[in-house]
Amino acid sequence: MAAEIHSRPQSSRLVLLNKIEGHSDGVNAAVLIPKEDGVITVSEDRTIRVWLKRDSGQYWPSIYHTVSSPCSCMSYHHESRRIFIGQDNGAVVVIDLQRVCVCVCAAHQNRVSDLIFSLESQWVISTGHDKSISWMSTQSGSMLGRHSFGSWASCLQYDKDTQHAFVGDHSGQITLLKLDEQTCSVITTLKGHEGSVGVLYWDPVQRWLFSGASDHSVIMWDIGGRQGRTLLLQGHHEKVQALRYLPLTRQLVSCSADGGITVWNMETTREEAPQWQESDSCQKCEQPFFWNIKQMWDSKTLGLRQHHCRKCGKAICGKCSSKRSTYPIMGFEFQVRMCDDCYDTIKEEDRTPLATFHEGKHNIGHMDMDPSRGLMVTCGSDRVVKVLISYIK
Repeated sequence: MAAEIHSRPQSSRLVLLNKIEGHSDGVNAAVLIPKEDGVITVSEDRTIRVWLKRDSGQYWPSIYHTVSSPCSCMSYHHESRRIFIGQDNGAVVVIDLQRVCVCVCAAHQNRVSDLIFSLESQWVISTGHDKSISWMSTQSGSMLGRHSFGSWASCLQYDKDTQHAFVGDHSGQITLLKLDEQTCSVITTLKGHEGSVGVLYWDPVQRWLFSGASDHSVIMWDIGGRQGRTLLLQGHHEKVQALRYLPLTRQLVSCSADGGITVWNMETTREEAPQWQESDSCQKCEQPFFWNIKQMWDSKTLGLRQHHCRKCGKAICGKCSSKRSTYPIMGFEFQVRMCDDCYDTIKEEDRTPLATFHEGKHNIGHMDMDPSRGLMVTCGSDRVVKVLISYIK
């Protein structure tokens, strides 16, 4: 989709410029070619296609290349005119558009989930369903290093200045590693999602890491901040599969599997969501929860189900948390459970949205943006690639 996103969350509309169809299976990645009216796509149908816009206004494939295995992910480096493709069989394919040559390297033993090319180190870094991250030299073609995890490695980001890699996995955690020529060291792990991490986006200036997961949430990790602040953003009804932070307008764009596109205002001061407290009884009325057998026996009452207030984090029963409210400053754009005391403290202006919501009207598994031209491209399992632009009313 092509979309121009402005600094304040306000009413906007997405306008479809072009719909690109032609793949016979799901499209796993689509990128806009900088400074050109072109799109590169890779698909489960084992093809890599370069689509250029013709005088008719339609996109037609000018380059069409078929590989031996379904294409799972892609990275494109415009200056060197090279496309890096991860495949279902674990191989990484490098296509040099200038020399019209192809190089195939065995990187993983299973599907490649994500990959990044670093011009500075001349490395291709990739993650795979074989529960590993690997990095290889594009100059020698040799494998430099590999590190294994306890779960599928599903997504990747890389900081070229510090050679730190961020790897999200199927268990819901993110591992921070320092990569060296032939070794690596684990710096820390980040835990906050309740579902598999599907996408990461790293902003090297603010030193913010954004993660999207199958729990329908986005988390901003303040890696550069001394306090290690994390912000929870809940504005999707399905798993989050694409992210992009726009530093000039201080906005985050997130896309989910149901076609939802959310634009978050990251310029405003936000509050961290509290940690959930644990208790054997309601922290409001003191009635026992159903596992507190002693108190149930002593009070001759049935145990209650435990809930949590999203604003204060206290463990409460259903009777003491009968109210629902949005609370955008804490990232809750949809109504969530509140204890009665917290609900009474929320003013009407506290419910003012800090995000805008749009419909891509198709499954979105991958998204790319060109903010300078106001363009966005989306693709997914429905085989359709959409180029859109957004207008602010």
